[in-house]
Amino acid sequence: MTCEVKTKEDKDRNIKKLCIILGSLVIVIALGFFIAEQVINSVADAREKAEIKARNEKLQTELITKAEKLYKGYYYDEALALLNENIKLESKDDDRIKAEIAKIENAKSSLVKYEGSVEHVFFHSLIIYPELAFDDKGHPAEGYNMWMTTVSEFKKMLPELLKRGYVLYKLSDYIEMDSQNKIKLKDIYLPPGKIPLVISVDDVNYYEYMKLDGFAEKLVLDDKGRVSTQVVTPGGETKITRDGDVIPILDDYVAKHPEFSWRGAKGTIALTGYEGALGYRITDNLPSEKEDQQMVKKIADKMKENGWLFACHSYTHNGYFRTGKVTMAQMRSDIDEWKQKIEPWVGKTNIYISPFGYCLNNNDPRYRYIIESGFNIFCNVGNERKIIVNSDNIIMPRVNLDGFTMTNRKEEVNQHYFNVDDVIDTSRPLINDKLN
Repeated sequence: MTCEVKTKEDKDRNIKKLCIILGSLVIVIALGFFIAEQVINSVADAREKAEIKARNEKLQTELITKAEKLYKGYYYDEALALLNENIKLESKDDDRIKAEIAKIENAKSSLVKYEGSVEHVFFHSLIIYPELAFDDKGHPAEGYNMWMTTVSEFKKMLPELLKRGYVLYKLSDYIEMDSQNKIKLKDIYLPPGKIPLVISVDDVNYYEYMKLDGFAEKLVLDDKGRVSTQVVTPGGETKITRDGDVIPILDDYVAKHPEFSWRGAKGTIALTGYEGALGYRITDNLPSEKEDQQMVKKIADKMKENGWLFACHSYTHNGYFRTGKVTMAQMRSDIDEWKQKIEPWVGKTNIYISPFGYCLNNNDPRYRYIIESGFNIFCNVGNERKIIVNSDNIIMPRVNLDGFTMTNRKEEVNQHYFNVDDVIDTSRPLINDKLN
């Protein structure tokens, strides 16, 4: 009897122990699952936070990169607006954003009024293949050697001008109207040490006489919609290139070096009209010209979007401008024809770049006709580097950076722009350091 009781008690005790063990095991397992779940959740949270942080850092980096590009091109307000507008990216306390804002604000507040001399340089269409330009087949090599610049020379000039502190500035931004509706020079503010530079390019018409002499044939829009050059190589192959004239070369250089251009400024294109514009023969008012006229408009519109300006360079570029013997009737006809046949496709302009660099007296009726036709910026040729301000117009001199100037005014070029020996094309036909 006693043994039976003990056996039952042992069984009950064993059952209780087993229940306790099982219960403890269940608790341990449940606790393990709970801990595992917490660990998993914690890892997931950490991963999510890391992903969010990485995403925000990427967005911040992209934001700073965009702002930096704007800042380098002197778009201070736009860069600050971009940073402040996007500061909601949990980056308000980000030292990088704050440092970028401080840097740009400091640069903007450090601008100083430019008080130096006027710098306006000009070119003609660039020689791509000197071996064709200087072979004396077709147009005489002497003219090209004196008045033209090669692609090689132009490409070497740009970094040298940048080193000297030059920054491209829009010619149209040099003037404004005062309270009496008279012309006055506009104050120019730049970073300390910077010099505003105007570049203009004459005769971007690609005349018939230039064919087969190593120049571009015309401006075109490439497959990316960029203004490029159509070129025929010495071997006879027609190509679309980015280095066939000033326009695409300068566009690409500014894209890589935005600090060379004040708020996207490029240069001014001076057009005649007697053989059309930009390489298209559009002035005979023929039905067959309509497509080319629209192409000129498309190219001109794209160029203006990219910071280029256009100027009247007379319609005829006739020799009577060189001698100063142009009559009033000739002047009137010339201006009117340009406005009728070229202006519709390149747009209105207030810039007149004189053919052969001539200049007339402000009171001369022929000069007054130019001004009263809407051209209140008149550019001649000269190295005075000083603007003449009249009541309703200005006269700005230009320096030609071509073979003649680099050879015969070498010291002047060395002083103001670049070292000629580092730039001048050795393929030029030179004799005793003078043009042949």
